[in-house]
This record gives sequence, C-alpha cells and structure tokens, in this order.
Amino acid sequence: MFDITEEAQTYVAELFTQQDEKDLGLKVDIEKAGTPAATVTFNFCYSKDLPKVYKKFKYKGFNCYIDESNFDYLKESEVALKDEGSSKKLTITAPNAKGEPPKEDATLEEKIQYTIVTEVSPQLASHGGFVELVEITEDKDVILNFGGGCQGCSSVKVTLKNGVESQLKSKYPEIKSVQDVTDHTNKENAYM
Repeated sequence: MFDITEEAQTYVAELFTQQDEKDLGLKVDIEKAGTPAATVTFNFCYSKDLPKVYKKFKYKGFNCYIDESNFDYLKESEVALKDEGSSKKLTITAPNAKGEPPKEDATLEEKIQYTIVTEVSPQLASHGGFVELVEITEDKDVILNFGGGCQGCSSVKVTLKNGVESQLKSKYPEIKSVQDVTDHTNKENAYM
C-alpha cells in the first residue's frame, strides 16, 4: 500500500535517531484528500497522541501512522529520497491522492466544486486568498464565500464579476449568477 524505499527508510530512521525521543513516529496525512488540491504531509508524532483511526506500519528504524480513511488515497504510493544538490528531500508519488475529475453525469455542484478547487482558488492563492462554494440555489445562483486575502479586499467585487463569475459561467452556462456572501467588514488579512 505505502512503499518507502530502502534509501528513504534509512534517511527517516536517521532523523528519528537525531530526535532522541522514545515513541516518536512518522504521521502521514493527506490534506484535502480526493480533490485536485490534495497534498501529502509528513510530521513527527507520538503514537499515544493519535486517535485510534491511525494504524501503525513498521519500517526499518521507525513506525509510520496512517489514518484508515486515507488508505485508498495512498494505495500504490511510494516515498523516495531525492538529491537536491547538497541536500536530500523526501518525495512522494501518490497517484490516488487527488481523486478523479467529475464525470460527465456528475452534479453541477460537483463540477463547480472541482473547478473552484483546481482553477479558481489557485489563482486567488497568489494574493493569499481562496473561495469556497456555499450552495447552489434552485434558481442556479452560485453562492460563494471568500477568505484569506480576499476577505475585506477592495478589489473583491471586480474579482467576483470579471474573474470568478465569468470563468464559471463560461464553463457552466446554466448558472444564473454568482454571488458573494462574505462579511467583508473584516479587513485583517485583506490583500489590498
């Protein structure tokens, strides 16, 4: 299920030796599993602090803990060690982590959610922002909530109309409108 090359196991085991801590393990998680924005993370952990849904896998010199809900996403995954000049870095190939794009017969909500995650939010991320789908009304109004650098940003109306709405309507012509329900009075993290 989750393969760690011999070289990577040796590297990780050395990291654990440097920590000189008993019961320390490697926790593997997937943020936003099953979406195009999925990322696999590695963190030190103590097994006693983990919920029971984390299962232990023994490797040479350390134990790895993976949440059962991520097993399918981590099938056929491989952790390897990559040389980057004078340093080394763990890399993971996880072909099932991101899931698949919605099929032709998927609901409008699934298609829009996929577009937001794969196309819209990455564009907003350059300004520290993101957008989330709140709902799609019966009248086909798409309701969004902006966050991060977009919340309170003075350009959010332009971003909504000229960016997000035009992008979504061009892909999904059945959409009547795209509306923002964000409370923009909080300008603490606003980009502009």
